[in-house]
Amino acid sequence: MLKCFFRYSDIPEVAQINDMLFHKKLRLQGKDFSEPNREFQESEPLFKCIKHYAIENNIEELANAQYVVSLYMKLLCQLSSYYKSLMEKEYRESWNILQDCLDLAFWIGQYTIIENRYEIPQIVDLLTGYESLYPYKVFASTEMIITKSECSICGKPFQSLDCQHIKGNLYWGEVALENVTEIKEFQAVAMVSHPLDKRCVMELSDDTRTKEEKFQLLNEFLEQQIPAFQLFSIEIHKTRRQRPDIKIVERNDKCPCGSGKKFKNCCGQDLYYEHHHHIIHLREHILFQKN
Repeated sequence: MLKCFFRYSDIPEVAQINDMLFHKKLRLQGKDFSEPNREFQESEPLFKCIKHYAIENNIEELANAQYVVSLYMKLLCQLSSYYKSLMEKEYRESWNILQDCLDLAFWIGQYTIIENRYEIPQIVDLLTGYESLYPYKVFASTEMIITKSECSICGKPFQSLDCQHIKGNLYWGEVALENVTEIKEFQAVAMVSHPLDKRCVMELSDDTRTKEEKFQLLNEFLEQQIPAFQLFSIEIHKTRRQRPDIKIVERNDKCPCGSGKKFKNCCGQDLYYEHHHHIIHLREHILFQKN
């Protein structure tokens, strides 16, 4: 769908968007993350014009392609927002932007064959690396009973024969989505490690750690000043270490902490901890491709 769009470069609005994408990529390559959403906001009226033109001239291919390219433009702008939030140490906010980027990349990939995805596979590789640096490992996932839903295009139930649309497919520049109109019951909130949506993070309400302490791994990684858009992988070495703050005595002696318990039944149980040593392996830079 991406390359298909640029085959219509004789349409002035398509040519304008092509130029805007080119300049956006230049800004990203030059580490200019100011006004991150500027290009997307400026291109929105152009995409609407192209969709209108495609419908009027009965070109569904173009209507669908403009939708995918609008996601592509938004992805590049969200990448700017992500790096801008990292530079400003807005780590909590950056997590949601990161998930937005991954979602956009997923949907672009759904409608674009592998060889035409430009640098998107590398972007996903990069963002997955950053994702591993956050402390979030457990997420909330809702369980509910849905009693009514409808197609976002025709308004009819997906299960009925009256609806001719396939969920997730593109039709004239619109995605056929399932709109939930009635929920009978919220049954539970499950704690999971690999949910569909990772924005519902589980956090302690009484967490008094500073931002740098909470996001220690991400913060230390950024302090290395590794260039933006450089791919990397992290190797973790685990070792068993002795806690330096625990005074060692005989197993059956009273614990030095003053609890009155035997050392083996008190601090002796927490004498060792698992230490993680992270080794960063730098790889190639992402080179943004010309459309």
